Amino acid sequence: MSAIEQEITRYENKIKNCQSMTELLTAMSSWQSFAQRKGLSEEEKRPVDHAYIDAEAKLITQVKSSLW
Repeated sequence: MSAIEQEITRYENKIKNCQSMTELLTAMSSWQSFAQRKGLSEEEKRPVDHAYIDAEAKLITQVKSSLW
């Protein structure tokens, strides 16, 4: 596994393990900066982007209706 692939996996795991929306947004911002700096292709970005969507959906469903 290349260094880039290891970093992609690290970001994917970091995003999957976020416990709050703030944590998720911070991790995603860091990921996007990394992806832009390295010039990653859409294919290379796909696993982390999908992890973000899944993590976001998980966090949104945890919000209690009383907060609204």
